[in-house]
Amino acid sequence: MTTAARVQSAEAAHFYTKAGESMHFIERSDGQGTRPTTLRDAKKLGLLPSPTSILKVLRAPQLEAWKMEQAALAVLTAPRKEGEALDDFVERVLHTERQQDEQAQKARDLGTKIHDDIASVLKGLPCPKDTEQYVMPAVKEMQRFGVMRGSEFVVTGDRCAGRLDVWFENQTTQQQTVVDVKTTSNPPLKGSWLEHKLQLSFYGKALPLAMSDQTANVYISTKTPGVVVVDVHPDWAQTYEHGFKPLLQYWCFANNYDPSK
Repeated sequence: MTTAARVQSAEAAHFYTKAGESMHFIERSDGQGTRPTTLRDAKKLGLLPSPTSILKVLRAPQLEAWKMEQAALAVLTAPRKEGEALDDFVERVLHTERQQDEQAQKARDLGTKIHDDIASVLKGLPCPKDTEQYVMPAVKEMQRFGVMRGSEFVVTGDRCAGRLDVWFENQTTQQQTVVDVKTTSNPPLKGSWLEHKLQLSFYGKALPLAMSDQTANVYISTKTPGVVVVDVHPDWAQTYEHGFKPLLQYWCFANNYDPSK
């Protein structure tokens, strides 16, 4: 599953084979382990980018603001060495020790743990006590969509592939809902963040959803345990056609990328 909302490395890129296998890393040429898959590798191997890779073409002002806040906090709270020049101090804290990354890593670790525990609970396993206050309110909200049809599997679509979180079906109405879970300090108050709606629209298009079916973002607050915000998108098809698809077209054009070659 995805990690903490808006705390993703700008350098991270995920790729998949057309059969839906993860190819985020490949063997090094010297045989010494693996390395992250690059766009050059993807072109050579005919791999498919993830929706989040496509969405990096968007400007994310909230993410930029968050990064600036973390950098400011790192500089304000880090101890300064005796006689250390200001420029050297900033260089050490932000670029050498990268202390601003510590909070981001903690958020990613907690987000991953919450995601994993949600998947376990939906499969009928008990919830660990350390994440119960986050997991169980979210599970309760999601179960309103019906029974789980699947979770944690890769779907492939037009020139793109990604791993979705959960797929539900209402046994009475047969309405299907594709759910994506995000952990964040402060969930959005006025609907989903745009990139999250766009990401979900890809899954809606890749899966056999009808126009009457829906997608939904589920935001879990890590700052206030128990707070869960659910935003449903019955208009996912329009979001795909007018939002995600043009971005995909641009990404392929800008990167001279054609997975059919």
